[in-house]
Order: sequence, then C-alpha cells, then structure tokens
Amino acid sequence: MKIKSILKKLIKTILIQKKSLVKIKIRIQKNKNIKNGHYQLNNLFQISSLLKISLKKLTKKITKNMNLNKIIQKSVFSKPCFINIFLKINWIEKKVNKIFYTKKFNIKNKKNKKKIVVIDYSSPNMAKSMHVGHLRSTIIGDSTARIMEFIGYKVIRANHIGDFGNQFGMIIAYLKEIKKIKKIKKMSISKLEKIYCKAKKLNSQNQLFYKKTNKYTSKIQEKNKSCYKIWKYIVKLNLKKNEKIYKLLNITLKKKDIVGESFYQKMLPKITSDLIKKNIAVIKNKNIIIFLKNTKNRKGKKMGVIIKKNNGPFLYSAIDIACLKYRYKNLKANIILYYVDSRQKQHLSQVYQISKKAGYISNKLKVKHHIFGMMLSGKNRPFQTRSGNTIKLSKLLKESIIRAKNLILKKDKTINSKKLNTLSKIIGIGAIKYSDLSKNRITNYIFNWKNTLSFEGNTSLYIQYTYTRIQSILKNYKKNVLKLKKFFHISNNLETTLSIQILEFKETIYKASKKGQPHLICLYIYKLASNYSKFYEKYKILKEKNKNKKITRLKISFLTSKILKKGLNLLGIKVIKKM
Repeated sequence: MKIKSILKKLIKTILIQKKSLVKIKIRIQKNKNIKNGHYQLNNLFQISSLLKISLKKLTKKITKNMNLNKIIQKSVFSKPCFINIFLKINWIEKKVNKIFYTKKFNIKNKKNKKKIVVIDYSSPNMAKSMHVGHLRSTIIGDSTARIMEFIGYKVIRANHIGDFGNQFGMIIAYLKEIKKIKKIKKMSISKLEKIYCKAKKLNSQNQLFYKKTNKYTSKIQEKNKSCYKIWKYIVKLNLKKNEKIYKLLNITLKKKDIVGESFYQKMLPKITSDLIKKNIAVIKNKNIIIFLKNTKNRKGKKMGVIIKKNNGPFLYSAIDIACLKYRYKNLKANIILYYVDSRQKQHLSQVYQISKKAGYISNKLKVKHHIFGMMLSGKNRPFQTRSGNTIKLSKLLKESIIRAKNLILKKDKTINSKKLNTLSKIIGIGAIKYSDLSKNRITNYIFNWKNTLSFEGNTSLYIQYTYTRIQSILKNYKKNVLKLKKFFHISNNLETTLSIQILEFKETIYKASKKGQPHLICLYIYKLASNYSKFYEKYKILKEKNKNKKITRLKISFLTSKILKKGLNLLGIKVIKKM
C-alpha cells in the first residue's frame, strides 16, 4: 500500500482547481512520535506562497476536506507550519488483515509486465580475478534485478564481461614476445595474473611493446588461430572461477546472461561504416573519431571519441555503441540500467549521445547510470592489502565465513560440522552483502569487520535474529497461523506503528526500484525489526489470555517475519530459521 501517495493524491484533489499546484510537490513524511499523528504535511508555507492564499485559509481548506475522508481520523494544524494527519485505526486494521490473507503482498503492477528492463552489472575483466571493487556492482545490480522482477518487470540480466580488450593483447604480447610461450594449457589464474601485471607495466612504459599490444589485440579480434586459442583459454579459466563466486554470493547471474564484448565484434565494421556515412564519424590520422558538442579536453580544445585506432583494434566506445543498439533493437529494452564504476560516467554519456544521434536508440528509451561509491579502509583509503594491492573478492568472502564460523562456535560448541559450515556461509556471506547494501550506493563507505558481524544496529545478524525469534513463536504456537479467524483489532501504539509499517512495504519496494537504492529496503526492515523487538519485550503473545489480542499479535508477528524474509530475499540474502 502506498499510504504517502494516497495522502498526496487526496491533498491534490482538495486543491485541484488551482492549476499552479502541478508545479509543486506535496511533501508527506512520517511522524517520529505517533502521538503527534501518523503522517505530516510539511511544506504548507511553500504551497501557500505558490497559490497566493493565506496560510490560515489553506490550512482550513485542507483540514476541513481531509477530515471528511473515510481513511482520515483527523488532521490538525501544528506550529510552526505543519498539518499532522491521523489515519483511522479501523481502516489500518482492514488493510493489514487483507494483506495477511494475500500470498504475495499484492505488490505486482500489471503495467510493468509490458516493460523490459536490461540491467548491466558485475561485468568483470576476464584477464584477472574479481576483486573487492566488483562487490558493489554485483550485489547492488543483482538486488535491483530481484526487486524489479518482484514488482512485475521483465528483467534481462546482462553480465557484460571484459573479454576482448587490449588487456588480452598485453598478455599475449608478453607471452609470445617476452616469454616466448606458445601454449598455456596448464597455466593457473594466479600465474596469468602475474603476467598481466608485468605486461600492463611494460605497456605503459615501452612504446614498442605498446604497439605490439595493439597488434595482438587486433589479431584476437581477427580470430588469428594461435592468439584466439590462448584468449579462449584465459576467458574460460576466469569464467569458472567467477561462477563459484556468484554461487557463493547467491547471485542470480547465469551463463546465458554473459554477453561480453566479443559478442558484438561482428557488428562493429558495419556500425563504423554507417557512422562515417552519416557524417557522425570522421577519419583523422587513420583513426576513426567522433567529435561531440561540449566535449573538450583539459586544455579546452575539442576532444574526439576514438572508436578505432590507426590500422588497429576497435575500442570500448565502438563496442558499447553496438551493445546499446543491440539491447534496444534486439532485446526490445524500454529501460537500461548500468551498475558500473562512477568513472565510466563520461564514457557512457558519450556512447548514449552517439547512439541517439545515429538513430540506434529512441528518445523513449530510458538509460540510467546508477553510480556507486567505493569500499574504503579505516583510513579513508581504497580497501587494499598492506602491500597496496587490491584485495581479491574470494579472499574477502572466505574471511567473512571464517569469522562467522568462530562467532557460531562461541555460542554453540556442540554444533555438528555440516550444520556449522552451512550456517557460517549463510551468516558470513549475508553479513558482507548486507553491510554493503545498507549503505547509500552513491557514497563511499568505510568497511569494518566489527560492525559487519554485529548483533546490534542495522546489520544482517540483527535482522536474522529478529526473524528467528518470530519463527520460534510461530513454531511454539503449534497451529497453522493462516487458519486464524478473520479478526484484527489494534489495542496499543506499538501495534499501530507495526501495522502502518507493514502497509508501507509496497511503497518502500517501489521507491527502492525507482531510485535503484536497495539501502532503502535495509533501512525499512531494520526499523520494522527494531519496533517488533520493542513490541516483543513489552507485550505477551502466546501467553496472552485475551483470544482476540492473541490473534492480532500472532498476525503481526507472522506478517513481520514474512516481510523480513522477503526483504532479505530481495537483497539476495538467505534466511536461517534458528540462531
């Protein structure tokens, strides 16, 4: 239920005769203290100025009409400039009771079925192992995919792997020209990574090696037999390792979702010649370049986007133009969301401008780059090893599982090894994911092990503990909760607070979907769990002698646990029934 939306529409209806109202947003927020009202209209002064009527007149008009509405108990003016809104308790009771007997919260929107959303996330470089920098892109993108599917969108996941760039040209140039190696069948990932690091360093320092890198990159793109074979081996090796990480992280990406850079190679010559034909691209110094308006370098001179080097390979810009065209024309995308590094902002903007200018995409297509911040160490620096190297993602996950295992053993030394391993994976991985997802994706954040695996505050363990506590209550009830009588009667403020929060689940999901911000779900389920804990400590549930009160409290408990489970599920976190 979208309570805030209902209240906004109601206020707009009251003032519908004023056309100028469309220029202003009605701001409704939840009251911190339920005694002052459930919600609050807090931009009265702004509305008054826009409509050019006195604050007194406006207040009287809104409160008088709102108090006639069937869902409003009362609305009253409050100093300095608010209207506090009290909902009718019997309306809340009816809506919560209806949700109790609804299987899937009645959240899906039929209109969403017609929309196809392509979500580009994770997208690791196939020349090396995934590192901690891939965590945010992978889990935020995956959570958004889960959320959008839940509300009815057709979601196409896209793992746009870096499998055809000059990083492979570097490796093969180093193998063939420096090491004189022709076959690499038994070479491990760790050894290939060391070669990649050496090749990268040499590529930036040695002009001759740089030319050889371009030469071998072109050979891969031209499917030279020897180079292509080495390239395929390296990609296959990394894909296998990444697959294990995705499985451990409970990521919904599958093999069918992998559509890397290599997939678009056959489209590039045709797109390039088309861009030249349309006078969008030009040939300058044998490079194929696109000059865009308002794109300048640091010196203020006109800067071009190179899509193909002088007799060399196609560059990332060409691949991403082909990718955007394919997603719109072939996949019929209505919305494309990118969960890639914030440093890609200018690059993606240029690709979008070129594709639009060339007519490869429509104005109706919504393309959004959901940028995200970095995971930092305690000193506000990138999360790295002591030597300054980027920490591998597999190492971070392994560390979290070990720490979770030690935490479990402190509480239960008699637990069997099979159960210990299963629980430590769920708790360890869930803690890492929740720690990241609970932060606003736009900002950087400092990673802290103590907070990540804490039972207090906005953490996965706190949510899990509340969920298992409710599961214990429902188990001890020893009857099917869903067969409870169709009765729901609120008898105290905490029940009112929890009931309103239950109704706000839909609104939270839609807001998180619209903004691509899973942290809103984390904040919501944390507040729900916190209020339930207060409720649990203050009131009896199973031992309550009044049958009607017992029914209401069991229903609140059941719905709270159901939402906590679904909330964690939308974040890609598994729940445990016993802790």
